[in-house]
Amino acid sequence: MRKLCAVLIFLILCAPLNVYAFIPLNAPSAVLMDQATGTVLFAQNEHERMYPAGLTKMLTALVVLDYLDPQQVVVVGNEIYNIPRGALMAGHQVGEHITVHNLLRGLMIRNGNDSGAILAVQTAQAQRGRGNIPYVNVMEIFSRMMNAYARELGAYNTNFVNPNGLHHDDHYTTAYDLALISRAFMAHPLLGEIAGEVDFIGNSLYGFEGTLPDGLEIGDVRTIEHSWVDTNELISGGPFHFNYASGIRSGSTPQASDCVAAAAERDGVRLIAVVLDSPDPGRWQDARVLFDYGFSTYSYHPILERGQHIDTVVIANAMLGEYDTLDVLAGEGFEALLSQAQLGRLEREIVFYEDFIYVAEMDEYEDVINQDDEPIYDEIRFRVPIYDGIRFRAPIEMNEALGAVIYTLDGRVLFEGEIRAAFSIEERSLDSDMDFYIALVLGTIFSMRALPFWLGGAGVLLGIAGVYWGFSERRRSRNYWSNSRGR
Repeated sequence: MRKLCAVLIFLILCAPLNVYAFIPLNAPSAVLMDQATGTVLFAQNEHERMYPAGLTKMLTALVVLDYLDPQQVVVVGNEIYNIPRGALMAGHQVGEHITVHNLLRGLMIRNGNDSGAILAVQTAQAQRGRGNIPYVNVMEIFSRMMNAYARELGAYNTNFVNPNGLHHDDHYTTAYDLALISRAFMAHPLLGEIAGEVDFIGNSLYGFEGTLPDGLEIGDVRTIEHSWVDTNELISGGPFHFNYASGIRSGSTPQASDCVAAAAERDGVRLIAVVLDSPDPGRWQDARVLFDYGFSTYSYHPILERGQHIDTVVIANAMLGEYDTLDVLAGEGFEALLSQAQLGRLEREIVFYEDFIYVAEMDEYEDVINQDDEPIYDEIRFRVPIYDGIRFRAPIEMNEALGAVIYTLDGRVLFEGEIRAAFSIEERSLDSDMDFYIALVLGTIFSMRALPFWLGGAGVLLGIAGVYWGFSERRRSRNYWSNSRGR
């Protein structure tokens, strides 16, 4: 029994520490991310390779809008026949004239695989600058574009081979990568708007305000009436409706099972939740649990305000009679999405630029002595300044950047911003010293404080004058009497 307890204790101590709270989920892989900063608030096997199913379409939409205008009208071709039978379709027809905007709606609201094929063909042709590209080549071109875009987002564990998410062994990603893609998707104004649309009812040119291609008239184009309803139960009003949900996309294949990438916003906090391989209703339950955890645990805290006092530094060579200390202020503000526990662990560090640090002359230093009261002489003679703290050197201009303030949480940098001088400090010089002493003398002589000295001096002068007058009168009197006797 003792051996068993010892083994259990050893395993507990050696097990890796999970920095996230325990949240019971159906999904084997999930992540909760702050949409504004990309900070991961919860993760479970977030870097495990998974199949994304229809969540692929978020990256498809991002790539498309790098090359196509939403108001561009395209003509549907035979590419829709390359979609396997049984896959979800938006119902496009060959020869249909439709805007890129509405194709994106078919892609995201209906989860239309045919919409994805049409968009991929048009994007590949725009990228290559020519038409009539075989569909198999389109898939290669568009997949490379998708994977390059994923790398730009930091999604390094993603490899897509088609724009739809139809199963392929080499078509994979991770929950973390999908959260990064979801974040970029929601940051795009048009896609963020489409993400929250529960349905679409209208024809192919609904909302069109551009110019038709090849000089066509409205009467010459072929349009189709579409009716699409989003299957994302977090926003569609079903039993798992979440009041704060704002999108994005659900997906399902036999290999990927049921999954969802969802966005929600409450009280200014915007979150992204990705749930993979969680059979219905697990994906909806998991997404709601993640959102409830995020909104109840995290909130934005104002950490630093622009212009806030950071520190006060001593100026070693300030002009006589002027300020010899300088206030250092924050150059920009900072707020962070943190739990109360994280707020307590937040650490601040101030780093000053070396150019402003005052280097003392040798006579301002004292030797470091050892226990025998003898100076230490090794390869280097160690010296330390006799003053406490860091001193700055002038001149310093008002609002000049003096260094940085850094906030870290558990060793991870959350914010680094410049700190600036609150006012200007001039450098001390011989001329400034002379000006100071002259002003000091003149100011002292002609000030009210000098009045007693002036009165005292006047009294002394009057006394001297009186004594002199007395001696003069006595001498004159003596001379008078001497002259009188001589007569």
